[in-house]
Amino acid sequence: MTNLSRLSIDNTNLTSTGIGKGGVSDDDVIALSPKLDSLRNRIQKWIDSRQPTILNLPFTNNLEEIKEKGQDIAHNFKRTVVFGIGGSSLGGEMLVRTLGDSTPKNTVSFYDNVDPSTMVELETVDWHETLLLVISKSGNTAETLSQFLTILPVMEHDLGFSKAKEHILFITENKEGALYQLSKELKIEVIEHPPVGGRFSVLSVVGLLPAYVGGVDIEGVMEGARSMVQRCATKNILDNPAFYNGAVQYLHAEQNRTISVVMPYADNLRFVVNWFRQLWAESLGKIDKNGVHKGLTPTEAHGVTDQHSQLQLLLEGPDDKLVTFITDPGFRFRGRRIPMQFKDIPAIAPLAGHTIGELFLAELKATRTTLSRRGRPNRTLALLERDAYALGELIILLEMETIVVAELMGVDPFDQPAVEESKVLTREYLSDISSVSDLI
Repeated sequence: MTNLSRLSIDNTNLTSTGIGKGGVSDDDVIALSPKLDSLRNRIQKWIDSRQPTILNLPFTNNLEEIKEKGQDIAHNFKRTVVFGIGGSSLGGEMLVRTLGDSTPKNTVSFYDNVDPSTMVELETVDWHETLLLVISKSGNTAETLSQFLTILPVMEHDLGFSKAKEHILFITENKEGALYQLSKELKIEVIEHPPVGGRFSVLSVVGLLPAYVGGVDIEGVMEGARSMVQRCATKNILDNPAFYNGAVQYLHAEQNRTISVVMPYADNLRFVVNWFRQLWAESLGKIDKNGVHKGLTPTEAHGVTDQHSQLQLLLEGPDDKLVTFITDPGFRFRGRRIPMQFKDIPAIAPLAGHTIGELFLAELKATRTTLSRRGRPNRTLALLERDAYALGELIILLEMETIVVAELMGVDPFDQPAVEESKVLTREYLSDISSVSDLI
């Protein structure tokens, strides 16, 4: 049985067929296939595991339990504020901003930084109608703990000590972590974070609960994810979209194209890029077993805006980039039509009679063609607006591409050892502060 797909993947302009000698061939890809045999075996184990893994989450999640909790939140509160950073917020925010209700009954807001000029907004929140959702896998994330501990007195002042706990919910895994300790001391409900890395946790309660509260069709997301998991378990590298795309990107990286430019031609799809940047950077930026520094750098260019700021660099700058376009083909039928009234003016003549959406997609096509004519590799991923199934497919595809590239590079995509040093130093510097000059 063929898996349904609502995500269009056009790889033509990554290959020699599309861009000439700068592209790669299917023979190049096939030659890499034996290097992925170990990963093939692990993939099947991940799917079959009784423990949560990134590939069995779409099959094992208790969606009814998540929806029941989400309905309870939506019924009792008008707003949900989410505290978290990195994988604890980027996935959920992507789902809400890409698929959520345009006029939600429960507004979901994400605070993923400790910038005091932004955090001050929470001083005026009506906590009587607001739930605070605090997410930290380790339970020890300094930024998230600081967010919570500084806003807790405000909530207790507005709601009273006993009532405040009814407006707070934790998601964490580590029973030895500070968040768990706080839950016991303050008698706050805890939902268990699955034993899956934060940046791979979007299809767990971490992303799905705030998404459901925000009006997202999480059933559709998971259906699309399940379909893509099955496709990514295909043995033939040419038929496996993650293996093929990962191998192609690795081959381009071997040609020194180590900058991954993601260019969404849809404003709401920028949140996909925000999530992807952590996934790609934190999973691939490692030192391999031979002591070689590895990694591909993710960056964003926003279509069409950045045609007027970055396109010149992409076309005639160093040939060190691979561009991924993400778009919505449905734009063709949306937007107001440009009137014919001024068609005699030369600059307006080619625009007259067309919708804004047609212009938008024409600009994408022109950018893609111009890059290809110069031998600059690019691919296009297309999904319709608010298509939960297609976004579920895309999430699994990008996660698995990341794992495939890591496998070929010889690095572990699931750890982040270098980040720990910064966390330790942050705490040390805080303890040493005696004046403003100590921090600059």
